[in-house]
Amino acid sequence: MSCEPTRGSARQLRRKGVVAVTDPDDFFGQLDEAEVVTDDQTDSVETSVEQTEADALRADADTTANSTTSTGSRRRTVNPRYIARCRFCQSKFKQHRIAARHEGRCDAEPVTQCRYCGEVHTRTDDPEIHLKTCEAYERAEKRLDDEAESDGADSDEETNSGDEHFSRRFIDPQPHEFHAYLKWDCSDLDNPLRSYFGLRSLQGEHDFEEYGPLETTTEINGQEWNVDFGFKRCGIAPRNVENFQLEEVREYKVYVYPKGYDSYVDAKSEARKRVYFRISPRWPDIETKEGYSAMSNPYDLEGYDVEVEGSYWDFEQYPTVLRQSLDALATRQGFRFNSPTPIYPSDFDEDRIHKSSNIVDAELYVRVLNGETGKVIAYDGTLHEISLLLAGDREGYAKSVRDDRECPGHYHTATIDSRRAGELVGGHELAKEFKHYHMRNPDAVEGTPLENPKIGVSFQNSIHDDTLYWNDLDTLVTELDEALLNVLNWSSIPTRPDGQMFVDDDYFEVTGSRRWRKLLPDRLPRIEDKQDDQIFATAARMNETDTELVETLLTDGGETSPKQLAQSIDVHIDTVYRALKRLSPLVDHTYGEVQLGSKYIAQELTGYIDSVSNSIKSGLENALDGLTRAEAHAGDDDPWSRWLDRYGGEISRTEGADPDDLDIGFRADTLTEARRLLRSGASQWSKVTGEDLRQFAFEFAPKITLVDGRVYEPRHFADALGTPG
Repeated sequence: MSCEPTRGSARQLRRKGVVAVTDPDDFFGQLDEAEVVTDDQTDSVETSVEQTEADALRADADTTANSTTSTGSRRRTVNPRYIARCRFCQSKFKQHRIAARHEGRCDAEPVTQCRYCGEVHTRTDDPEIHLKTCEAYERAEKRLDDEAESDGADSDEETNSGDEHFSRRFIDPQPHEFHAYLKWDCSDLDNPLRSYFGLRSLQGEHDFEEYGPLETTTEINGQEWNVDFGFKRCGIAPRNVENFQLEEVREYKVYVYPKGYDSYVDAKSEARKRVYFRISPRWPDIETKEGYSAMSNPYDLEGYDVEVEGSYWDFEQYPTVLRQSLDALATRQGFRFNSPTPIYPSDFDEDRIHKSSNIVDAELYVRVLNGETGKVIAYDGTLHEISLLLAGDREGYAKSVRDDRECPGHYHTATIDSRRAGELVGGHELAKEFKHYHMRNPDAVEGTPLENPKIGVSFQNSIHDDTLYWNDLDTLVTELDEALLNVLNWSSIPTRPDGQMFVDDDYFEVTGSRRWRKLLPDRLPRIEDKQDDQIFATAARMNETDTELVETLLTDGGETSPKQLAQSIDVHIDTVYRALKRLSPLVDHTYGEVQLGSKYIAQELTGYIDSVSNSIKSGLENALDGLTRAEAHAGDDDPWSRWLDRYGGEISRTEGADPDDLDIGFRADTLTEARRLLRSGASQWSKVTGEDLRQFAFEFAPKITLVDGRVYEPRHFADALGTPG
């Protein structure tokens, strides 16, 4: 960090004699080596009074600094202009009390110092702005770049180890999908809905039935864009006021898409940069027509509610695009009417955006060279581990989506909710979906940049605990950016702009910029180790009720409440609550619902619970012998054994050349998950034996029982594992 705030309040810093941070290695600054301004015995306010001016005051009162006679009467006649001066801004004060209060919060007090050039900053200065013009900072960062290039590809990971923010040169992600509801408050205008009537006037000037949408163009960022204008019916009832004078309320649609396309639909079908705006009027006490759902306007706004849905624009640019589009439409007024009601694009200035405006979808992505994303999409890769370790067992987002029908890694996702976001990256609060995906028809783009997959992170409004407001846009961008950079880092993909790893497309460019971002060591192994420890430690204390409760959670596959658990295992509900308290490291109990803490915990418990349960029921003194053996047997050097233990796999030997029976204890949610588990097992078996992956299907006859009772016993599993070699 370049310009670092000193620790403590301004008053504490003055007492310590500190004006600046000088140690570049301390994130918040060290105070020991700072320049001394005053000593501990000097009063900062009193010493601010200039002695020469004090002497002049005494002279006016016919006294001196040494006078000891007749001072009482003379002092009563003295009326000094001031008795103290702020040592930071030099303001003058008549009272010590006021001077002290001012100096404690003076905006001119130096509170930071650039560690590169030494320039002192006050509390009103923005260190980020200073860095843009600091030549010493640029020289220092250039040296870091040169050192990073000479150190090789691992420099980012080595430099960014630990739980810190770093200002480094990171790959710039490309904004992708965006969806929001932006609200403009125009209640301060004499006619808050004047632009709505302007759009209505423009509607009347164009024959939509004969010519279709009204078409025009505008220039944005130096490029020509098509702008189409249309309207649609809606359920809003006409306003019951004299000057509304409209029998039918309509919503107006504005489409912006690249020049050269015949329509917005054509541009969308080819995934081009575009945006759609649906403009709807709002006023207090708004009502809907009969048969339509009631409409809310909790802030009694008088203005506009605009749905925004677009791709590839910078998120903060959408209000500007709307304003420029309306400006282009305003130029089409007056072709048919002599005195049209004008559209006022300024009504949609950003300073009118209401605080209730909210965002429901946003994504950042990078495009990575095909074949370099194996650690992202592997069965034990980053996306699967995120879902496995962080998603609750019964939540709708517990499993990752894996679709390889078109090509390997065609569409893989892992989704975590708000509560889990902070576990993955400290300080994060937004629910997210992590993605790895190709184009819909990968064969059609073979040989072009689009054959390479995207890795992206998007906001997931549907499972977010709160509303994400437009004012939170900076937080959104930071969280998505940090999450994406960490996934790259954990997947052994560079976080810097590497032209050998990243691939330019029409919108994404392999460029980088310096910014403060938190890069962490791979959290997933740490989370897995922690859950392993919790499983083993908690299992060591289980009694018979605990094991029955866990077995119920493993097998019922639905939402479960403490009351339902009590009925299932035939105990009093208080017994269930006591068991849930003992099992709290493994079981989540919130709002009357009970579920295992993660899919990983469920899988691990599947392999252990039978051993624990049998030992307890047998009355053996060493109840955990079976569990201990299972833990020891599942060593890192034997991934096949560990897979069997994780999923409760039991092998039954058969006579002759028939495959051995392989019964999987873990109950999969779907057939897709069952197939994935078997492919994962075949992969681990192949690693240990050195045999071809397909040979697994000739050694074992696998069987998995799903949570709904169906049994999956593939007869031609070898075909699903590919051809030999």
